[in-house]
Amino acid sequence: MDLTRGCGQNADVTPGTGSPVDRRRFEQILRECVRTSGIDVHAPMLIVGGSYRDAHVAYRAGFRNIVLSNIEPMADADKVPMDDARLTVLHADLERLDMPNGAYELVLAHEVLHHCRSPHQAVLEMLRVSSKHVMLMEPNDSLIMRALVKLRLSFPYELPAVIYNDYAKGGVQNSDIPNYIYRWDRRSLYQTTAAYLPESEFSLNVRQYWDFNVDARELSRRKQTRLGTFTKILGPSGFLFGLKAFQATANAFPWLRRQGNKFFAHISKQEALKPWLVREGEIVQFNRNYGKG
Repeated sequence: MDLTRGCGQNADVTPGTGSPVDRRRFEQILRECVRTSGIDVHAPMLIVGGSYRDAHVAYRAGFRNIVLSNIEPMADADKVPMDDARLTVLHADLERLDMPNGAYELVLAHEVLHHCRSPHQAVLEMLRVSSKHVMLMEPNDSLIMRALVKLRLSFPYELPAVIYNDYAKGGVQNSDIPNYIYRWDRRSLYQTTAAYLPESEFSLNVRQYWDFNVDARELSRRKQTRLGTFTKILGPSGFLFGLKAFQATANAFPWLRRQGNKFFAHISKQEALKPWLVREGEIVQFNRNYGKG
């Protein structure tokens, strides 16, 4: 495997050393998106800032030609057999991908962008190297999430990721500096995409929902928030039970679901130009007849 420096290290940790990662809900959404969008699962897909766990999710969703980019070797313990799939591992800086335009039909990022110094630049690079689809999973920006930060029930910087990695990495650009948790909403992602793709049409579909991936050990490490108070009162098991109950209830109501902590987005690039543009050979230019009648 050829691996080197770059932005976008997935914050997963070696099994047994950090927080558990339950990706069943993400896998379900990915499957639905693939099915409803008619995505070719045999075309090469690029997972940026990924891990073997990301590759496994893509494999279970049907993908068979997976290119996985990361910044350092991944734990062999995370490997599982994928005999009928092609898996390629390479190094890439998510904010400066050394790849040609439209190199992959689908580019996927799972909770990686907020580890970059410029999450927007990372999205633009994903749009550039994608010929058709861009998918990303990131923290959601919502009224409730903002309130939780103000109430110190959530923290704006990702300290636990660095703590899990023995204070050596896991932060911004995989350094020991905890990264700011940049949260997305539909409008901010739409504007970022529209600014980069002024020539062509595109579609944007988002899903926001609640999905807590914590255990008692992780709760004990979140000393920068007030979660410790609730854990002491209810006990770790009681608090985790309450979280899961809230998650199930909130996801059952559309407004509450949209306030969730997770933000999944699918950008689909289209060949059609904006109605005020015209293509002359390989050149796109303003249609001087636009609006004349």
